[in-house]
Amino acid sequence: MGQDADFKALEELKEYFNQALKLEENYFSQHFSNKFFSYKDCVKIGSIREHIESLNLDKLNKDILLTSLIYSMDKIANTVGHYEAYRKKEILQDRFIFELISPIKHDKNIMIERKNANELAKTLKIDLVFIDPPYNSRQYSRFYHLYENLVQWKKPKLYGTALKPSCENMSEYCRSNAKKELSDLIEKLDCKRIALTYNNTYNSKSSSSQNKIGFKDLVEILSQKGKLSVKEKAHSFFNSGKTDFKEHKEFLFIVEVKP
Repeated sequence: MGQDADFKALEELKEYFNQALKLEENYFSQHFSNKFFSYKDCVKIGSIREHIESLNLDKLNKDILLTSLIYSMDKIANTVGHYEAYRKKEILQDRFIFELISPIKHDKNIMIERKNANELAKTLKIDLVFIDPPYNSRQYSRFYHLYENLVQWKKPKLYGTALKPSCENMSEYCRSNAKKELSDLIEKLDCKRIALTYNNTYNSKSSSSQNKIGFKDLVEILSQKGKLSVKEKAHSFFNSGKTDFKEHKEFLFIVEVKP
């Protein structure tokens, strides 16, 4: 990344975005103003996104700019950490500043995939697999819809208080057949060790927060793959104010895969 990205040009764009870019009303400001960000910040964010789209950039440099835009937004967002809702009583300030992400310099062979995990598992032979699946019916894609919308820039019609587009990228791990999905994934893995994290929100007052896979089911699925050990730790849960978890724990399941 450090060798191929044109950071001199990217730095120049950063200065342009913060000081000289012409700001105009746009899709982002029309929909998200005074909700997740102030009106002025929304105009700036949307204007930057429009300008990025107009440039003749290769994928790497465009991805760096989009990622930088997301990180810059995340620092000032009027949320509790995701975009399921916004704080309605907050007085929003104009705080947005575009900052570039810092490149990671390394000599490692790193591969990043964006695929269905159950399909990807069939193609890999590796030492260690770490799995952090969704625990409940809350779809991750619905939490971060604003970033998806910003990156894709298809400008879809939006719905509801949180201004979400139509559903896409819905995970089977958040549905009733989550146990079947996990069993399929574990069976397909070709590795030496597996580490899987899960929690114990089985008795949550909110049905949306209740676990989709039971503890005994997890033990059964993972034990078939090899020698299983389980560690647990008390953990502070995320709470938006309507959910009460008592004796909340995070479990770490470790499997030494049998040959």
